[in-house]
Amino acid sequence: MQVLAFVGPNKAVQLFGVKLVGVNAVVEVGANKNAYSFDARFKTSNTDLLALIEQKKAHYAVHIECAQTRYRNIFKSDLDKMTFEVPAGMLDGNVEVTSFILASSPIDKYSNDSFHPDYAKLTFRVRKADTLAVGHDHEFTAEKKVDPLRKVPSIFSIQPNDDPYATGMDIETMGNKVTVKLSRANYDAYAFLKNDSKLHPMLSLAVVVPALVSVIDEVRREATTGNLSEYKDRRWFLVLSRRLREIGIDPEDADTYNESSLRMAHEMLGQPLGESLAGLKDIHETE
Repeated sequence: MQVLAFVGPNKAVQLFGVKLVGVNAVVEVGANKNAYSFDARFKTSNTDLLALIEQKKAHYAVHIECAQTRYRNIFKSDLDKMTFEVPAGMLDGNVEVTSFILASSPIDKYSNDSFHPDYAKLTFRVRKADTLAVGHDHEFTAEKKVDPLRKVPSIFSIQPNDDPYATGMDIETMGNKVTVKLSRANYDAYAFLKNDSKLHPMLSLAVVVPALVSVIDEVRREATTGNLSEYKDRRWFLVLSRRLREIGIDPEDADTYNESSLRMAHEMLGQPLGESLAGLKDIHETE
C-alpha cells in the first residue's frame, strides 16, 4: 500500500508522490452456498496513519465492485482485521477488490512523514472519506455455481392476484425477480399441489414454462429494437442472459435467436416435458 493521494469523489485532489510506506492488505475470499465471504487483514508500519486510526480519524476499508452486476459497496473497520459477506447473487464474473485507509473525519492540517520530500513541509485539508492510502488491486472470478439464482426457476416469484377481474396468469418483469401472478383460485390450487414433491415437474410445466416463454419473448423483442439497457440492473436478467449464452444465444443480438422461445425455454429448464409425462404416468400406474 502506498500513500499516493487523497482522492475526492471523482478525482485526485493532490498528488503526494509515490513512496512506499509499509502498508499492506491481504483479502482472502471464500464462498458458501449463498454468499461470498471476505477476510481482510491490514498491516502498516506508518506511524502517522496508525495514530490517525487509533484516534478514530481514519479507518481501514475494502471496496468491492462487479461490472457484470454493477454491484459496488465499501466495508469499513477501525480494526486491522475485518470479515464481511456479499450475497452470491450480487456478484458474477470478474470482481475487483481494492483496499484503502480512509479519513473518517475532516483533518485541517494533514501531513505524513512518508510524504515525498517535495511535500514534506506542507499540510493539506482532508475531507471525510478522502483516501489516505491505497493498496494494490486484486481480482477474482465469482463462480456461477455459487449463485443462488443459478437455476432459472428461482428467478420467478409466484404470488396470488386478488383482483376480482384477474386473469388466470400474468407476469411482471420490473423487479429483481419475475413476478408470476395467479388468480386466487389458481394460486390456492398451486400452493396446495406444491406440497407434493412428485407434482413439482408438472407444476413447473404449467407455470414456469409459459412464464419463461413470455420473458424470453420480451427480451427477444427488446433485443431487436436495441432497448435492453433498462433490463441490465435486474437480477433475473443476469441469470437469464447467462443461461442463454450457455445454449449459444447472445441475449443482446437478435440475430442469434435462431430457435423458438418455447424450445429455448425447455432447453434452459432441462427438458421438463419428459419428466412431467413420466411423473404423470407413474402417478397413474400407482393409482
